[in-house]
Amino acid sequence: MQQNEKLLSAIFNVGRLIREEIHKSNCLADFTHTEVEVLKFLHGKKSTTMKAIADYLYIKPSSATPVIENLVARGSLKRIENKEDRRVVYIELTPKGKKTLENKYKTIRKTVDKIFGKLNAKDKTILIKIFEKINDENI
Repeated sequence: MQQNEKLLSAIFNVGRLIREEIHKSNCLADFTHTEVEVLKFLHGKKSTTMKAIADYLYIKPSSATPVIENLVARGSLKRIENKEDRRVVYIELTPKGKKTLENKYKTIRKTVDKIFGKLNAKDKTILIKIFEKINDENI
């Protein structure tokens, strides 16, 4: 197997392991991974558009609509109409959404700590540098 194939396989396997462990921890119980990703995306932003959320998730705005609707119904997000252009609706994280994200991420961090606890500090530092290098070159 070529090196890049091994790398791709390892990345997919680690991603699957993380998702599996998060599922086992039941920390997302009433939320999907996509819904938590939306909350994470909106964290630290004043507001954003449905298109920006869809672009972030690499899905069509029509596919993002049910995700946003579920989060609005739960009180995690709110819609804000643009007074100048009624076609534009901004999406904003609510205080309840911020609290939900904080709670979910506490458990997710514990799960990730457990998985990456197999690595020593030096290995973690190297892995972080590698990921940062890849991200910096692709931004």
